[in-house]
Amino acid sequence: MTVQVFTSVVNRPDFVETQYKLFKKFLKDDYQFNVVDDSLDETISSEFKEVCEKYNITYYRKSQENRSNNESRWAGARHATETIQWTFDEIIKKKHADELVLFLDSDMFLLEDFSVVEHMENEIISGLLQERGHVKYIWNGIMFFDMKKVFSVDPDLNFSDGMVEGEMTDIGGHFHYYFKKNNVIMKETNVTYPTHFNDIEIQDDQITNGFNFELHVDGKFLHYRAGTNWHTQSSWKTKENPLKVKEEIFNQIIKENLK
Repeated sequence: MTVQVFTSVVNRPDFVETQYKLFKKFLKDDYQFNVVDDSLDETISSEFKEVCEKYNITYYRKSQENRSNNESRWAGARHATETIQWTFDEIIKKKHADELVLFLDSDMFLLEDFSVVEHMENEIISGLLQERGHVKYIWNGIMFFDMKKVFSVDPDLNFSDGMVEGEMTDIGGHFHYYFKKNNVIMKETNVTYPTHFNDIEIQDDQITNGFNFELHVDGKFLHYRAGTNWHTQSSWKTKENPLKVKEEIFNQIIKENLK
């Protein structure tokens, strides 16, 4: 069985190359890496395409014609919602309806040996549970789907955010209705926050601007957090990196894991 790995991107072509190298080393399944490009800058888009061609990564360019014009500090989240939904409806459902799918953030990196096939044995959906009051839904940063089983239950997944039963939710909030309607029990993953790397304090707001590194799925995936710079209105659409020290620490971590 081939696992289909997806990420959606708006900047940082270098992250795609790093993800590719880590998947090659640590992902133990037969897999295909797919990149969905939603970048606004055509120069950046060209760089994504070049990286994908270099490493035989399947490349999709999402049309910008119907993209929302939201330019608030939450614009990155809204565009991410649109891109995930488009990817699921137009690519995953149409081309990979009987395969296992891993959908992860563009700044999520595999650090240890891992098998999606083993993780998803006897499961339909897996991910990190989010709760807003009584509303429970999946976090969009790392999601696993057994598409054959999803189709047998209900293939119409809705990744929208917004108000759900009186609670304001992030991306994926409307999964609450899916879980409730279909009585689907999601296999929950976990998250921890490492305090140090090689004796370097990495939970420091001066370094991370409050977006501390996370470890997911029993520490096997590192989440850089806010890698698209969505929290900075001036730079989220560009390759600019406002957190230089954080990037230096990240590069050290990756270097250690690619030895």
